[in-house]
Amino acid sequence: MEQYAKYLRKSRFDRDYAELSIEETLKRHEAILDKLAGDRGFCIARTYYEVVSGESIAARPEIQKLLEEVNAGVYAGVLVVDVERLARGNGADQAYISQVFQFSGTKIITPAKTYDPSDEFDEEYFEFGLFMSRREYKTINRRLIRGRDSSAAEGKYLGSIAPYGYSRRKLENEKGYTLEENPAEAEVVKKIFSLYLSRSGTKNIANYLNERRVPTRHGEAWSYSTIANIVTNPVYTGKIRRGWSRQTKVFENGEVKKHTKRLKNPEDYKLYDGLHPALISEALFARAQEIRAEKAPGIPVRDRRDLQNAFAGLIFCSCCGKRIGRTVTARSRGSVPRFRCVGGSSCRNMSADYKEVEEEIISALREWLAGYKVKIDTLGFAEDIAECNGELDRLRLEEAACLKQLDTAFDLVEQGVYSLALFQSRREKIEASLDGVRHRIKQASETLARLEEKNALPQLIPETEELLDSYAHMAVEDRNKLLKAVLCRIEYKKEPGGKIEIDLYPRLPRL
Repeated sequence: MEQYAKYLRKSRFDRDYAELSIEETLKRHEAILDKLAGDRGFCIARTYYEVVSGESIAARPEIQKLLEEVNAGVYAGVLVVDVERLARGNGADQAYISQVFQFSGTKIITPAKTYDPSDEFDEEYFEFGLFMSRREYKTINRRLIRGRDSSAAEGKYLGSIAPYGYSRRKLENEKGYTLEENPAEAEVVKKIFSLYLSRSGTKNIANYLNERRVPTRHGEAWSYSTIANIVTNPVYTGKIRRGWSRQTKVFENGEVKKHTKRLKNPEDYKLYDGLHPALISEALFARAQEIRAEKAPGIPVRDRRDLQNAFAGLIFCSCCGKRIGRTVTARSRGSVPRFRCVGGSSCRNMSADYKEVEEEIISALREWLAGYKVKIDTLGFAEDIAECNGELDRLRLEEAACLKQLDTAFDLVEQGVYSLALFQSRREKIEASLDGVRHRIKQASETLARLEEKNALPQLIPETEELLDSYAHMAVEDRNKLLKAVLCRIEYKKEPGGKIEIDLYPRLPRL
């Protein structure tokens, strides 16, 4: 019996259901498709619920899964409320979707029309429909941007989450929102500015708040970046900023990637008088920006961010598990690169000079390589192969358990036991666990394959030897690539006044 799939997605441009939640909209759409399937006698094998908003295929996980199944020829047809649900993004996405359906011979079934990709006229009609939906998308998007610009000029707050120190309030008798003071948080904001104007640094202020157990909005520890965001946000002077966060698209390694740049200088974006009350005077805010400029890093931030940290994505705190970040001291302190934990005062791991940490890591890598060579010469790879096989067996059992949990979640939502919100929350947690397990399976399988090769030793060891021999003459990006080929993780620790401790986690089996 032929199988069919349903694909449900709410567009942010839906006119008919603009006031409804995602869950309510998808329920109405599902009722339409259920009636369509019942009238035509279709057997629905799976329903895909797209509950995230995204312009591109890359931002929509459910359409990716659907297209993978369609490409494999699993379904005779896919039911959607209208073709715009499949793609309203760029031309490349639309062409890809059209080709997947065409090459697999899968029909697209809507209440208004059935599109048969093997039919030349249906193919043209489908592609024209996608083209027109893209034009409509751009037109509506421009209209929305103009509307948001007008709302900002009227002093309305556009964000969905109020800044710390405020609560969001619906305006009476008109559309839009403004901000009102949150008394408890507002006092904290005033204290932050007071300390900053007294020349306390952002990390010292974060430590001050954490030591006094001042709560953040979400219960996490205060960090220096949070403090920096507060002291540079003009919303606390009663202003609304517009255009301070800008997104650019670049083509990297065959993929379109988005980069967000947040402007810190108020002169670089638009400021409007807001309807909300100010917590800080403009004079105090201006003074805070002067102090901020004085404390600016010795090396200016570039528009194009060249990699400066050879250990980016590798080095973590052995105390709290958070990332170890590279920073630069102020000009008055010599503009020296340093490593420090991003965990703030919740972590007591001390900072250290970048060069000093770098030397310790390279030294530890040399020691590890020498010891590993001795082990291989003496014992060979038999012990490591057995260890890898055991790890793979355990991970595959864990993967099977996650897949079973995911199937159960789909069953429960189709039976109406799970609401869409609960299903989405549960699915995200299971899929996050599944992705982690599959990543570890991939790593373990690659290691096992390399170990089982006849000439494994000559292929494993030279990567590390090449890194150590050429490290001093390599560019930072090349260092980072080779380090990631050799190491999975580096853990860093330094006690007050103590020696730096480095733990390496090689991609090769550990001793």
